[in-house]
Amino acid sequence: MNSSTLSSREVLWAASALLFGLAPHMQRFPLALTLMFIAAVLWRVLGSMQRLPLPERAHLLLWLTKQGFAVAAFVSVYIAYHGQLGREAGVELLAALLGLKLLEMHNDRDYYVVTFLCYFLVVTNFFYSQTMLTALYMLALVIFITATLIQFNTPVGYRNNRTIAQLAALMTAQAVPLMLVSFVLFPRIPGPIWGLPQDAFDGVSGLSETMQVGQIARLGLSDETAFRVRFLNEEPRARDLYWRGPVLWNTDGETWTAGDAGDGPRTDVEQLGPVYDYTITLEPHRLHWLIGLEMVVASKINARRTSDHRLVSPKRVRRRLNYELSSVVDFRSKEISDHERRVALALPPGWHPRAREMGERWRAIDSTPAAVAARALDFFRQQEFYYSLTPPLLPNDSVDEFLFDTREGFCEHFASSFVVLMRAAGVPARVVTGYQGGEHNSVGDYMIVRQRDAHAWAEIYDPERGWLRVDPTAAVAPERVSLGIDTTLPRRSGLAAIGRDGVASAFWLRLRDSFDAVTYGWNQWVLGYTPQQQERLLEDLGLEDWDYGNLVFALTLTLAAAMLILAWLLIRSERMKHDLAQQAWLHFCAKLARVGLYRRASEAPLAYAHRVRRERADPAGEVTQITRLYTQTRYGRVPLDARQLMSRVRRFKPSRPSRE
Repeated sequence: MNSSTLSSREVLWAASALLFGLAPHMQRFPLALTLMFIAAVLWRVLGSMQRLPLPERAHLLLWLTKQGFAVAAFVSVYIAYHGQLGREAGVELLAALLGLKLLEMHNDRDYYVVTFLCYFLVVTNFFYSQTMLTALYMLALVIFITATLIQFNTPVGYRNNRTIAQLAALMTAQAVPLMLVSFVLFPRIPGPIWGLPQDAFDGVSGLSETMQVGQIARLGLSDETAFRVRFLNEEPRARDLYWRGPVLWNTDGETWTAGDAGDGPRTDVEQLGPVYDYTITLEPHRLHWLIGLEMVVASKINARRTSDHRLVSPKRVRRRLNYELSSVVDFRSKEISDHERRVALALPPGWHPRAREMGERWRAIDSTPAAVAARALDFFRQQEFYYSLTPPLLPNDSVDEFLFDTREGFCEHFASSFVVLMRAAGVPARVVTGYQGGEHNSVGDYMIVRQRDAHAWAEIYDPERGWLRVDPTAAVAPERVSLGIDTTLPRRSGLAAIGRDGVASAFWLRLRDSFDAVTYGWNQWVLGYTPQQQERLLEDLGLEDWDYGNLVFALTLTLAAAMLILAWLLIRSERMKHDLAQQAWLHFCAKLARVGLYRRASEAPLAYAHRVRRERADPAGEVTQITRLYTQTRYGRVPLDARQLMSRVRRFKPSRPSRE
């Protein structure tokens, strides 16, 4: 027989809180650990129902089995992480300990320990994911854990799941103001605690500092967000939305790489049009490059601008970045070094013979860069080239096979083959990768650039005009640049196939934009609440000279004042409730006194009710019921609403004694 003083209901509540808290972790746990934890939970629940004996000392073999589980859990975690206690090892060890603690949970103290540890599980989930959905799930979990404590402290006869859930939600809501004050004033430290959450790498940009034919095409059907942009003034035209990323100079015939040709100091850009100011929220991609509307002329971020007009971060982009830039879309950049010229003309020996032959032929006719580029674009327009996300494989020489055989490809096919033709004709050229276009979110008034907007184009050098952007894809599919990639994508299934016409489409797009706007706000104001943003907020409040010590003092003072106010409100509410209950009781006693049933000064409520029942018939038991309701309202572990008592007293009409 089990010696536990806990009921099966109480055990089930605590076990459920543990399962809900560890459920997001189980996809990361080793299968053996997950099975051990689930086995421990089932064992404890069945033990509370008297279906299985618990591993107590009275059952020596079962007790030894539990000790074996504990040793196996410690050893497996130690071996898996080579004795290093970090985020993953710590959470897995905590899960093992909670499973074992649940098995030996027998009394009130054990119950409180297990339940309070569930609150810590909420924190551990944020080590891996800090999305808005994770926060909502953890909020629901906090309410459930609080309900677990409330039901444990509620007498058995008064346990109502709906009432308990409402009270738990109310208590959690009362803590929200304190949470907000703590979030705003708690000193921010650079970088997250215990490393980065796992979802910092969600939506990782597919662009890299290398390019193979077909690589960008794989991103063409991805709806993952690459970055978001909020323009502070007028937005450029859609055809001018070229978001510059890695610039690729070197090729070995198959792969394009950045190399070191463009790593020189920043070169000047002649501004020929208006300046656009904007803020970018860039999703993490674990590389050093940053995105900017070409061409960037000013930046408010710790980044280096190179001679080929890239933005390079000193650290890998492992978390979402917020930064402000200023760009022009009408510009001129004339500088080129001797090293850059040599690299921009280089072709790998033995590769692309047919493309080389055609480029050399064009050069013999007219070697000016503008003329050679015009002939190449005419070649793309006049021949039967097709823009496709699913081009055929090019196993040998991708450039020659694309130009003269398949003639079907994505943007990197056109950009890489165009650059090869330019170099073969003696025109310095390079490949630029990034994104083109974007989708306006009308709900949040910002622009979303998705992975499917990934693009590649070319730049050629003209001694008269400097570096010129040439997008050969536009020669074959001009709608890709002017209207966006959605006009060239194949019809997809599911919600994405709704289209852009009709009521269903409008509703779906509005819903999607609304959700993305909420996500954007979460990223900006919660995940993006950096030390710099905290400093700007304090400056706006006139507290620019405050340091961490002042923040800690202000936070402590604010929380103490809030706790005092809350305590006063609770005491006042409790006193008012007791006053109402006392008023109802005195009214009840007065009604009985009018029919000759006076209450003695030393008589307790239950004793008074007992005497009334003895002296006067009480067929309906109203006196007993009202007296019990009063004692529960005034003195019960879970006090009732005094208005219920007052209503019963108002309806109570005692009978007068009969005259014989």
